Amino acid sequence: MDGALHQSTNREALAALAWLVEAGIDTLVEDTPYAWLAPPAPEQIPPPNVAEPITPCEADAVVEARNSVVSVDSLSALQAALAEFDGCALATHGTRPLFSGGVAGSALMIVGDMPTAEDVGEDNIFSGRAGLLLDRMLAAIGLDRSTVYLANSVYWTTPGGRTPAAAEIAACLPFLTRQIELAKPRIVLALGGTATAALTRTSSGIARLRGKWQDGVVPVLPSFHPLQLLAQPSLKALAWRDLLTLKARLDNA
Repeated sequence: MDGALHQSTNREALAALAWLVEAGIDTLVEDTPYAWLAPPAPEQIPPPNVAEPITPCEADAVVEARNSVVSVDSLSALQAALAEFDGCALATHGTRPLFSGGVAGSALMIVGDMPTAEDVGEDNIFSGRAGLLLDRMLAAIGLDRSTVYLANSVYWTTPGGRTPAAAEIAACLPFLTRQIELAKPRIVLALGGTATAALTRTSSGIARLRGKWQDGVVPVLPSFHPLQLLAQPSLKALAWRDLLTLKARLDNA
C-alpha cells in the first residue's frame, strides 16, 4: 500500500511540474515565499450580458424548459428531454446538443461554456487542444476524466463561436440545474465566463469571480476556460491558483 501511495504521489508531483512548465513557470525568481492563494489583480475580461432583456417568446421558451425537466428523474431521461427541446434558438441551426462527458456521480463536476465545432465533430466535450490542456490541469491535482463529470452551460454550438445570448443561456439553465441535481457532485468547477454567469446568476465577470467560492445548487468555483488560457497564456498562473483552491476543498470535502 505504501509503495502504491508513493507512486501515486510521484505521478501527481510530475503532473504538477508539467503544468507549471506549460504555464511558463520554469525558473525560481524570488527567494522569499509568498501566499499562492493571495488574490491577484487579474486582467478584466468582459462577461456575457446575462441581464440583457429577452422577448416574451424567449421567456416562454424558458418556461417550456422548466416544464420539460420538472418530472425528469434520471440523467438519461434528461438527455432525452434535451434532444426533443427546441425552445433554444441554437437547437435549430444544425448541430446536435452535447450533454455530458466523464463519469456521473463523481465528486467534481466541471461545467464549461459551450461545445465547439470540434467537440461536436468528435462527439466529446473538451476536445482538441483545449481538452489536452484540461487533461493536464486535472492531472496536476491528481484527477482525470474518469474521476470527474463534464457538461456545458449551453448545450449547442453558436454561429461562428460567438458568446451565447442571455436568452440562450436562460433556455439551457433549467436543464443544467437539473443535471447538477441528478449528478449530485459535491463541487462544481465553472470554466469560462458563460458558465460562471449561468451558475452564479451574475454578470460580474470571470476575472472578478475566479478563485472565489460561489453559492449555488452546490458550491461553485469559477476559473478560466482552457480556450481562454490558450489564447492568453499569462492567465495560467491564476488558473493554477484556482486548481490549488479546488484541490484543497476536494481533499477536505
